[in-house]
Amino acid sequence: MKQRNIMFIVFLLISVFLFYKTEEGLTQSKPKLGGILNVGINTDVVQVDPHVNPSLNASIVMGHVFERLLYFGENMEFVPILAEKWEIAPDLKTYTFFLRKGKIFHNGRELVGDDVKYSIERIMDPKTKNARRSALESIERIEVVDKYTVRFHLKKPDADLLSTLGHTATLMCVVPREEVEKQGGVMMHPVGTGPYKFVEWKPDRYVLLERFPQYKQQPGPMNGFGGECIAYIDKIKFVPIPEDSVAEMALLNKEIDFLLFVPHEKVEKFQKEYSKRGLVIDNASGLSWYGIFFGCDKAFTKDVKFRRACAYAVDLKMVAEAATRGHATVNPSFVSSINQFYSPFHKKWYKKDVKKAKQLLEESAYKGEIISLITTKKYPLMYKNSVAVQSELMGAGINVKLEVVEWATMLQRMYSGNFQMISFGFGARPDPALAFREVAQAGFEEQYPRFKETRDKVAKTLDIETRKKLFEEAHSLVIEGVPALLLYNPNHFNAYWNYLKNFKVFPTNQPRFWGAWIDK
Repeated sequence: MKQRNIMFIVFLLISVFLFYKTEEGLTQSKPKLGGILNVGINTDVVQVDPHVNPSLNASIVMGHVFERLLYFGENMEFVPILAEKWEIAPDLKTYTFFLRKGKIFHNGRELVGDDVKYSIERIMDPKTKNARRSALESIERIEVVDKYTVRFHLKKPDADLLSTLGHTATLMCVVPREEVEKQGGVMMHPVGTGPYKFVEWKPDRYVLLERFPQYKQQPGPMNGFGGECIAYIDKIKFVPIPEDSVAEMALLNKEIDFLLFVPHEKVEKFQKEYSKRGLVIDNASGLSWYGIFFGCDKAFTKDVKFRRACAYAVDLKMVAEAATRGHATVNPSFVSSINQFYSPFHKKWYKKDVKKAKQLLEESAYKGEIISLITTKKYPLMYKNSVAVQSELMGAGINVKLEVVEWATMLQRMYSGNFQMISFGFGARPDPALAFREVAQAGFEEQYPRFKETRDKVAKTLDIETRKKLFEEAHSLVIEGVPALLLYNPNHFNAYWNYLKNFKVFPTNQPRFWGAWIDK
């Protein structure tokens, strides 16, 4: 009897414990309003006007403030945002967008068709100096059909227009004309329609956003950047921390709650040690990519034999290992290895052969002159790639000198085509057509007009199988002409404390802090 009573008491205590743990779990699973989230990013935004700045970090930060007509869902399908639907003419020359009613700018005014027309035309205006404006060159005119309907009339068929309007690293977003004009042509206090509104930007210190209570939700459950975008967190502060060790200590000391881009060399340490302390380590497979681009109209690098020699000189796997500690997929193609358009053909590339590299150098005009490789330390992988590639090229007798510049200079040099060689990285391009455009500014298409012809064919069809074949054709021309040494698609790692609830990593590794809440 005594033993039975003891067993009953033990059972009762276990039941009570489980009941309270269950209640605690249920409580924790409920959304909570309030709090401030401090997010560590590896470089500052450079500019907060969304139409001026093409960087991924600016898109990540200001993507909470601004919205596009459309963007991507969890499976990288197009989802409506400011537009509730769209229609595409069979000839791919007319796109009609039907806007959501009642979308409010942070200044209190409703978004209408005139705002869409103004915003896209502003991006297309050379005075805005948007690096992606050439992607909109197919647009002939934009017609405001009525208050909530906008029609794009194109000069030629363009199957890539939706992808362009949903560009991951440039915000093709809608802004209010009156705010741009009031602020002298460049928005230093940006005004959008997103779930968070801009508060202030202290360069090299932080960008502060706060919840916009009047935000009108999109219908349906959260799906990528579509569906409900419920902002539970009061304020989000994005803090640039360029030094990896400083960022790590800031996270451990809880000076920041979320660290975007955990350095690859720190991943194992974070997983083995820090996860025990309550840190969550998130992993996003690579849709972004890195490469070394050639100025195909510059001295020596304009010689295709020189560029092929570089291709033979570089072991892509070695570079990927050196830069990412193996947390990447080696990929010599502009088509991401996990993209729906990827095929085994895109694995084709030069196998390292120093003897062939030297033979091609002897046949070229190159006689040991210094070749400048532009890089930056703002994005560590770009710099690490430069060092590894420099070592490989030097081993084949190519005298490469690193030219380290600030990030703003890097962007200007890349998009003006002012380089012999440049180390660069790109955010996800779900439509490879946008990725293949990245060689247009450095003279390659003048050397290989067939490449542009192939891109033009891609723009005339939405058929997946046809586009897949055309992307293979484009890759064959990349192999032939070597406009770049494409290196790898990196895996992305983020770390955050477990009191951040319901955060979901996105395939492009662009964090969405709506839908998440803080439970300390």
